[in-house]
Amino acid sequence: MENITDRAENPLLREMCQYVLSNHGKRVRPALCLLAFHALGGQDTSKAVDIGAAIEIIHNATLIHDDINDAGEIRRGAKALYKEYSLGRSIVAGDFMFALGFQLMGATSQEVVNFVIDAAAAMGSGEFDQKKMEHNVRADEAEYLKIITGKTARLLECAAKCGAYVAAPEDFDKIVALGNFAFNIGMSFQIIDDLLDIIGDQSNTGKLVGNDIVEGKPTLPIIYGMRDPTVGIRIMDIFEDDRTDYNAAGEAITLIKRTDAIDRCYNLANYYADKAIAELGPIPDSVYKQALIDFAKFIVSRDR
Repeated sequence: MENITDRAENPLLREMCQYVLSNHGKRVRPALCLLAFHALGGQDTSKAVDIGAAIEIIHNATLIHDDINDAGEIRRGAKALYKEYSLGRSIVAGDFMFALGFQLMGATSQEVVNFVIDAAAAMGSGEFDQKKMEHNVRADEAEYLKIITGKTARLLECAAKCGAYVAAPEDFDKIVALGNFAFNIGMSFQIIDDLLDIIGDQSNTGKLVGNDIVEGKPTLPIIYGMRDPTVGIRIMDIFEDDRTDYNAAGEAITLIKRTDAIDRCYNLANYYADKAIAELGPIPDSVYKQALIDFAKFIVSRDR
């Protein structure tokens, strides 16, 4: 995927794009795109590979802007792009990568482009809703689920639907089933991702533990912790304060671990993973379907 950045004529812009893409993430979205493609009997992978790469590039473009918006300094164990280079140049690099992703899809069908446009709009809405709720102690589970629907689940749904559509454009029910599978995977994935900000290890996650508390992001373990009758008030005090540092976040994490928040997060993540697997009923048995099932189970047990 790094070779795609050769389309950037400016050497520094190309270097910045390579910096982002060479710092490999989980690449869940292209994996879902390809698995959905093969699950419906797709043969020529070239178009599915291009679509998966395009979606991953668009995803990374949003992460560049997210880090700037959140003042996040670490991404996947390395400096955020704007910390390594500059704020203004990083904004432009994010814009370029966003455009590059859509350019890469230029040879695909309008339906695929529409899937991605809808998902990109949902991402923007989800990120905006999250920003609006920063340091808000009244945030609840329903608002959190709405946020992660937009910022995470819709793009995973899009990736699977794109791969499925390229393989079997006429098989509407199976395209929808694979999209629903990936949507629920996205919900489970984000719940676990947010939980790892509380119970994870920086050497595995590549980011500072307690970062969401410092940034005031109302994630599910924080929301559940704030509702605890014993320690919830203190967690609220820490979360509400926009001057909260990592020492205070560490105190909040200790308190959250004393509540039932972690178990409740795992329960909900498992619920979405099970729901995802149930959506695969119409999909023919194959090694690719089994890989999707295994992927759903892995999502909940991962530590990074």
